[in-house]
Amino acid sequence: MEEKVKILLIEDDPADARLFNHSLKESFNNKYELFQAADLTRGCDALKESIFDVVILDLSLPDSFGLDSFKSIHDECADTPIIVLTEMEDEATGINAVKLGAQDFLIKGKIKSKTLGRSINYSIERSKLLKELSVNTKNLEERTKDLLREKQKLSEAQSLAHIGSWEWDIEKNSLTLSEELCHIYGLQTDIVLHTLNDLIAFVHPSENEFVKKAVTTSCCTLQNFSLHHRIIRPDGEIRTLHAIGEIVADSSGKAMKILGTGQDVTERFREEELEKLVMAATKSFNSVVIWNREGRIEWANEGFTKLSGYSLEDVKNTFGEVLLNGNAEYKESQSLYFSRVVKEKSPVSFENMNFAKDGRGFWTITTLTPVLGKNNEVERIIAIDSDITLRRQMEEELLQANKIAEHSLMKGNKALTELMIAKKQVEESMKVKEQFLANMSHEIRTPMNAIIGFTKLLLKTPVTNDQSQYIEAIKTSGENLLVIINDILDFSKIQSGKINFEQIEMHLSTCMASVIEMMLPKSVEKNIKLCSKIDKRIHDHLIGDPTRLSQILLNLVGNAIKFTNHGETRIAAELKNETEEQVEILFSVADTGIGIAKGKLSAIFEGFTQAANDTTRKYGGTGLGLSIVKQLVELQGGSIRVESQPHRGSVFSFNLQFKKSHRRWNEKEKVFGGDQEFECSQLVGLKVLLVEDNILNQVLAKKVLGDWKWDVELAENGLVAVDKISRTDFDLILMDIQLPEMDGYEATRFIRNKLSGRKAKVPIIAMTAHAFNGEAEKCFLTGMNEYVSKPFEPKDLYTKVYQVLENQARNDEVMNT
Repeated sequence: MEEKVKILLIEDDPADARLFNHSLKESFNNKYELFQAADLTRGCDALKESIFDVVILDLSLPDSFGLDSFKSIHDECADTPIIVLTEMEDEATGINAVKLGAQDFLIKGKIKSKTLGRSINYSIERSKLLKELSVNTKNLEERTKDLLREKQKLSEAQSLAHIGSWEWDIEKNSLTLSEELCHIYGLQTDIVLHTLNDLIAFVHPSENEFVKKAVTTSCCTLQNFSLHHRIIRPDGEIRTLHAIGEIVADSSGKAMKILGTGQDVTERFREEELEKLVMAATKSFNSVVIWNREGRIEWANEGFTKLSGYSLEDVKNTFGEVLLNGNAEYKESQSLYFSRVVKEKSPVSFENMNFAKDGRGFWTITTLTPVLGKNNEVERIIAIDSDITLRRQMEEELLQANKIAEHSLMKGNKALTELMIAKKQVEESMKVKEQFLANMSHEIRTPMNAIIGFTKLLLKTPVTNDQSQYIEAIKTSGENLLVIINDILDFSKIQSGKINFEQIEMHLSTCMASVIEMMLPKSVEKNIKLCSKIDKRIHDHLIGDPTRLSQILLNLVGNAIKFTNHGETRIAAELKNETEEQVEILFSVADTGIGIAKGKLSAIFEGFTQAANDTTRKYGGTGLGLSIVKQLVELQGGSIRVESQPHRGSVFSFNLQFKKSHRRWNEKEKVFGGDQEFECSQLVGLKVLLVEDNILNQVLAKKVLGDWKWDVELAENGLVAVDKISRTDFDLILMDIQLPEMDGYEATRFIRNKLSGRKAKVPIIAMTAHAFNGEAEKCFLTGMNEYVSKPFEPKDLYTKVYQVLENQARNDEVMNT
């Protein structure tokens, strides 16, 4: 009576357990005994109580997972063959389990009765084979007769399982092959291969180095190996093998032999590949048909049935004649494409006309892909059809529409031409407007630079009280006029959409202190208290546009002081929201001034608007300030609001978001902070070329620079400047932009491109009355190092000169190291 196979299944999923039991019934015809354990603990208990022929182990259990599960079972029953189960995405774990001693691994969801039965039989036979092979090797000299008998049994077992064995004596560098391995490799049994490299020579060239590396690594680490690779037999046939190698080492840990097996798994791999193709095709929405080499249909998916109306039974084993409706031209064309795929062994795509079961014609784009088998020949052809009938109809309709469109286009060309002319005229008008504003800025700001500069110089000289009062009036009028000019230019920039915002590192406290410092003289003049408060929770190191923030605050504080006759003006910054990367700050400017009537609040932010008709006459201004402020806030993603009562004051508040700066700040980076006294002793004896055509500005600049003990040489235009720099070395050039003969841009390009050495690298700072959008960027692109707008503040000019020279010195030091 034939003994039943005793199987222990360690599996926690009842559905999977039932599926295994069903597959075992089909494979062993009830000639088996199945014992089930739902977790690792019960599995180990079962192995202690009984002996099994094989253990099937799920690597994903409630009380253990992965290779830990395998190691626990292997430690409990080292002599019992183990087959591990893995999920589809965890195939690598199964391979690693085989390397540690498992006989095989199966992927759940892909197990069939035939596959399961074959794996169990092979695992049992392979386990017996390796045990017997190990025992017989140790007793080789003592049991010659038994060895011959065992070799015969081994040969029969190998033939049954398509497994051959080999032995490599590392010390003697000799190789022994079994008959079955010779059969797998397509070799005569009497052929002699002397070394393992002779056997590896049959490995496919693309995998040869991989196999060599695996064997070498095993010899070094004394770890067994398990891998799949392809071989090329002498007759040219390509086969796929599963190779396992076991290292035999001496007492000192030196590798002496490798005992190996090679199993031919070519057919198994082909079946799995076809299963993958069928599985993928089943899920595809496109029509998929598998044809054999002769051009007969083997299989078709549901997408084919939906597209053509034919079922697989209608077309199986046919050449697909019904799809062509007897059309000889279509049939000949399709045959040519199939022949081309078989000959070239590469995919082909073409458009094709087919006919459905109901007689309806439809167009498809067909892709034929070859499936290669043994000897690298085409075994099957996969045809994927995509329905393009609608696209073909649309193409035909499009051709008709194009004809109509061409006629309409001819009519529209005239209108388009007229539109382009009008567009060009508008663009030219905008350029004229922009150029007018730039010229106006230059022509007004140039004399304003001299007026404000000289008044400041006069105030430093001994004057009578009356003279001081007159000069201060001139200075105040000039500054007010400059504010009006700046308001008009800013309004124009915003209206044209050409205003930009910087994202640079800034100190909020420094920015606020600078505003207080700049507005303090006006508040003292009117005997108004000016104070500020910053929420201590606000991160002081921020990233934003400090210039625009100062502009907004200066406008609001300036208005508060202007419209307040007694009391105070307060600036506050309060933390509204905070995240790890940014903060939202609520700024407010409050005063105790004349206030705004409720009916005027809705229009206070409109351009050219002030709260009352007599405000302009009494206080001056353009009425653009608050409109500019509102747009500057909103363009940065914020909002502004106002609360006010007549004769009780106003509160303007707005919110802005800033990123946090996590860089360490070096106080030395701030040459002149807002709360520091202006020092001009750091730079002495500089040799400066002043390029300026306005006589008053020449006098003013030479006076300011002379007070700093700088040696100043004058050039009245760009040509003179180029000549002087070509002959003499200067530490710095202060370059006006709008110059006669040669302007500042052209002169700078000449210096940077035509001169060499130190002369070509001399720092150049633009000093220009141009204040229109893009002027600073244009200066930097031309090659200038910095930009100062007229009228200039001596402190700002000195600071920028210091920073430019310090940067150049730092760069020179880097270049020389």
